[in-house]
Amino acid sequence: MASRLFSLRAAILPAALVVAGTATYLIAGPKPAASTMWNAKDSAELAKSLHYMHEVWNKGDMDAVRNVIAGDDVLVTFELGPDNRTPVPLRSREAILNFMKNVELETGKQDEAYEMEMPKMNCRANGQFGVCTEECTVHLKKNGQSSRVDKLFGTAIAVKYPDGWKWIQWHMSVGLPPAVTATR
Repeated sequence: MASRLFSLRAAILPAALVVAGTATYLIAGPKPAASTMWNAKDSAELAKSLHYMHEVWNKGDMDAVRNVIAGDDVLVTFELGPDNRTPVPLRSREAILNFMKNVELETGKQDEAYEMEMPKMNCRANGQFGVCTEECTVHLKKNGQSSRVDKLFGTAIAVKYPDGWKWIQWHMSVGLPPAVTATR
């Protein structure tokens, strides 16, 4: 019996040491290198493209805005309705452009304009594909006076075309006003 127990221990001990050594390596071993998927130059270029879109929107140059929107018929874009609270799914480039046209019409009729502050953003790109996150403040102005301020948070996906980065999908969310946040 003692020799059997010794044989069993002799068989288990090496297996236990392998498991323990592997676990130690995985926990304390070398950390993975930073992702080489992203390129710093492409990421900076993408961030510049998102800033550009904000700038031309603020100038009212909707043709320039439309030029950087590619849209996508599979990846649904989620915008916010006129109240900046209600999600609106846009299922194609055409739907995105119609949505933008309605924003232009709504604000034009009521002497209103949306003005976006330059957002706090982070972008990652690899030459053909890019993703940005942004935190943006949008002012709705009526007769030149601020009537509403919205804090928006978004994620946007872009693809590099021969004539530059174009946005294929994004998702916007609105932040709660400080009074509402404090009560939750």
